[in-house]
Amino acid sequence: MSQPDFFPVNETAIMMRVGDRIDRSLTQRIAAVVKAVDALALVGVREIIPSYTTILIVYDHKVISDSTIEHALVTTWNAFQTGENTHISTTVVIPVIYGDEFGEDLQDVVSHHRFSSEEVISRHVAGRYTVGALGFSPGFAYLIGLDPALETPRRIRPRTHVPAGSVAIGGAQTGIYPLESPGGWNLIGRTPMTMFDPNRDDPFPLHLGDELQFEQVAARDVDPASFSRQRNSEEDVDGQVEVHAPGLQTTVQDLGRHGFGAFGFAPNGAADRASLIAANRAVGNPDHAAALEITLTGPILVFQRRTTIAVCGANLGALVNGLPLPPGRMQGVMPGDEVRFRGGPGQGARAYLAIAGGIEVPLVMGSRSTDLTAAIGGYHGRALRVGDRLPLGQLRRSSSATPIPATRIDRPATVEVVPGPQADWFPVEAWDLLLTQPFTISPSSNRMGLRLEGPPILPVETVDIISEGVVTGSIQVTGEGQPIVMLPGHATIGGYAKIATVIDADLDRLGQLGPGDILRFTSRYRTN
Repeated sequence: MSQPDFFPVNETAIMMRVGDRIDRSLTQRIAAVVKAVDALALVGVREIIPSYTTILIVYDHKVISDSTIEHALVTTWNAFQTGENTHISTTVVIPVIYGDEFGEDLQDVVSHHRFSSEEVISRHVAGRYTVGALGFSPGFAYLIGLDPALETPRRIRPRTHVPAGSVAIGGAQTGIYPLESPGGWNLIGRTPMTMFDPNRDDPFPLHLGDELQFEQVAARDVDPASFSRQRNSEEDVDGQVEVHAPGLQTTVQDLGRHGFGAFGFAPNGAADRASLIAANRAVGNPDHAAALEITLTGPILVFQRRTTIAVCGANLGALVNGLPLPPGRMQGVMPGDEVRFRGGPGQGARAYLAIAGGIEVPLVMGSRSTDLTAAIGGYHGRALRVGDRLPLGQLRRSSSATPIPATRIDRPATVEVVPGPQADWFPVEAWDLLLTQPFTISPSSNRMGLRLEGPPILPVETVDIISEGVVTGSIQVTGEGQPIVMLPGHATIGGYAKIATVIDADLDRLGQLGPGDILRFTSRYRTN
């Protein structure tokens, strides 16, 4: 196998590419390398995100250099020669109930191949699979080893709701949905096995390179309670801030959940990190303390204890008992005081409300940030609702805290990009369009990404690639030529070509863009 190729994604991420096709032995070698590099515990490495042919490393460039990371990867890669010391011994047996209400599309697969139900099931059970990648949604396992006779096109119309534990076929792959989510694969069965539990020491039963077998079980032999999805409990919380109106989307966020990208977990955290840090410092909190991220339309909150607050980021018209609260100013509040937001056009998309002591929701996998896809973290894993009560931490002030400016909000916004991993797939005309034309933020944008409306950015041939790691700021291009800029809730791997990546220094500006805003790109690089 040839030596790895390296590609700088931006100043905080580097990608190693080691092949150009999906291969079981390559996957096992990548898995061995990832395990070995992880064991090195390199200071400054935040994420190691493997896929079929790549390993993506996200790091703090102030702590560790890309050359140090590259050396560690090459040394480890060469230590695991093809077929030597790369076997991953773990074999996981997954029980599955096939068909009926547990596999609604089994008959479609039967009709497509003109097999009997029994033959489809027997062929699926007979397979010996390898976990080739984890992504799309947290813990979703893409499995290598599907019998070619079972290859089935994805559904024309994806479902908006796929039950957790669903076993499915999509094209030449089979996989397991660990969480309730949308999906377009053909559902042939469901496992009662819990595929994700954030309360376990190891939340995931499947890891890259694991060997896997399916075992058919009868519905009568399975406890129906085993299908109930793991959720954050919704018991009442003895909180000190009552939510009287939730706003459009108000979530608890900190600086993100790191170290789980290999299992498909996005970093999440504040879309505008500088503004969250500025608000926290204004009230004496640590930079990483949990605060409220308020999107476009703010909530109505009533405080039940004396404390101090500050709001930074977008100027959404914060009011305390009807009086304006200027951005960045520390303000004392008393029991019964009300905070609301009157809004205002052109004032940014996200404001951050920090409260002295921080919002004391439980730590989940090392973070208090809300992951809306996995429904974990924050306040019961979701956006705020009427009647919620937010718990607060201990009142304290940090004498070492220093002021920090919040993100400057410019209209229109301009951000700098560097060429992406597939920049050379696009003609020079496409790169020129990206850098000279304005793009409008689509209303379908969310915390996962900004969908851009503008001239189509088309490659020479196709935008489809073997799925590989994605970072916040990656600019993917769909088959229609629509660019999508990844935000902190993005999927960790993706199968679209990436023409460019926004530099780390400009990521916070992306978090302040909302529907209808104009975005322009600039770069000191040219391609082709």
